[in-house]
Amino acid sequence: MSASSPGADAPSAHPQAADYPSAPMGWLTVAILFLLYILSLTDRNIMALMVDSIKADLSLSDLQISLLQGPAFAFLYCICAIPVGIALDRYSRRIVLYLSITIWSIAAACCGLATGFAMLFVARSGVGAGESGFGTGAYSIVGDSFPPHRVSLAMSVYIMGGVMGAGIVFLVGGPIVAAMMKSGPAVWPLFGLLEPWQQVFIITGAPGIAMAFLVFLFREPPRRKAGAVTPAGGYGEAIAFLRQHKPLFTANFVGFGLAYAVIIGIQLWTPAYFARIYGWDPVRIGVVLGTVQIAAAISMPAHGWAVDRLYNAGRRDAHLLWCLVMTLLAAPCGIAAYLVADPWLTVAFFFLFMVLMLSTSAMGPALVQVVTPPALRGRVSAIYVLSTGLIAMAGGPTFVGFVTDKVLGDEMLLGRSLIISVIFVLLPAALLFWVGRGSMRRAIAAID
Repeated sequence: MSASSPGADAPSAHPQAADYPSAPMGWLTVAILFLLYILSLTDRNIMALMVDSIKADLSLSDLQISLLQGPAFAFLYCICAIPVGIALDRYSRRIVLYLSITIWSIAAACCGLATGFAMLFVARSGVGAGESGFGTGAYSIVGDSFPPHRVSLAMSVYIMGGVMGAGIVFLVGGPIVAAMMKSGPAVWPLFGLLEPWQQVFIITGAPGIAMAFLVFLFREPPRRKAGAVTPAGGYGEAIAFLRQHKPLFTANFVGFGLAYAVIIGIQLWTPAYFARIYGWDPVRIGVVLGTVQIAAAISMPAHGWAVDRLYNAGRRDAHLLWCLVMTLLAAPCGIAAYLVADPWLTVAFFFLFMVLMLSTSAMGPALVQVVTPPALRGRVSAIYVLSTGLIAMAGGPTFVGFVTDKVLGDEMLLGRSLIISVIFVLLPAALLFWVGRGSMRRAIAAID
């Protein structure tokens, strides 16, 4: 059966166990998608290690940099999820993944050819458009590559790998950036004179064009859809359901969106903070922050275990309660990180902040599955991704850059901007978690 044929992936209403890929093939699928996930995070976040170089060469402000890191990527990432979702339901998912990887890789390399803000904005938008298809398609393929009793483990490994990948970007990207900065501008065949940051974009972006072919090394699994799902019904039913539980889904969509916005803002601007305030070079920043984020990501299963224990003990608001407590504990750490005068104390508080706040990375999506009837989960999940993505990816980096540029007016006050984001963005998220708890209990009671 050809993977490129639309009919090759026709939904199977009653898939047999034999239809699942073998266990080795299933884990090969996870391994390949995990590797490509790291590649996507490299192309998405490598810019954070080159902020000041790009600013100097293109005469940009912190606000413009924040627009490139946030909205330029986020808008098409979120918007393209809608047509990509249709394509994934109609055509081979491996073909969609291949095209998505190729598009984002070409766009990432083109960031290195930008000579101004507008060109870099367009290229970053292309990265977001391509990565949109990869994220959506990967969830679908992993979910259909394992029997129901093994899907959670496989998905957990993939999601945790993505969070760890953010640390790997800094760990590996730091030395690459440092090497390019040390070598200085260079003349490349066909491209002419390129600044070090331009070379980094091309070096990290171009390999994806070849690595996209890795998606053809695993089997295209049959699609599995619950009979109760009625995709032809559109989003009317889902929106009506959300209206029945407004406090809950305000906490879910807006609350988690605000929490993610602070996490992303701190992740993307902390490297620039270490460079400006402590004078650290990209290698040191990359190795230290990369190691810290990988170590913090290891804590994610512990959050899931704790919430499962609370939920099984009868706490039907366990997800929001846990995130409320973790957020209130994390806020002082996030503030202290940018008040202390010692870089290693900043590292320590940054680590504690990430350990506590990464609870929200898993609990947001899990909450959607727990409180939503099976027939509506796909559509409610899509709204969750769209809303949290726009708030977090577009708003997080932009808020920090705006405050630094337009409110404080001094790039050396970046730490204060990060503290302001914790106080005025993260604490409101905690309030929404608290308000949504009663509505969550009622929603689960209605399902039970």
